[in-house]
Amino acid sequence: MQHTAQNTKSPQQTHLVVIRDQSAGLRYLTRSRRTSALTTTWKDGNIYPVIEVDLSSAAHLAASGGADAARRAELAGAAA
Repeated sequence: MQHTAQNTKSPQQTHLVVIRDQSAGLRYLTRSRRTSALTTTWKDGNIYPVIEVDLSSAAHLAASGGADAARRAELAGAAA
C-alpha cells in the first residue's frame, strides 16, 4: 500500500486556527488539522483560518441534559 500525505497525517501537522462558537459569540485560538476559507485577525495581529461551530450547551440538549433532565426531575419529584 502506498502512503500519501493525506492518509498519514499526524498531530505534528497541525496549524493555528480560531474556533468561533456561534452560539456564545466566543473565539478560541487553538491547533487543528482543519482549515477554512474564512479568516480573522487575532489579538496578536496575525490572520488565522476560522472554524465555526456551536459549542454551547444551549445548542446541544444532550450535553446540557435538556428535556431528559427535566423529565427525570419530574419523575423524581413524583416519587418523593
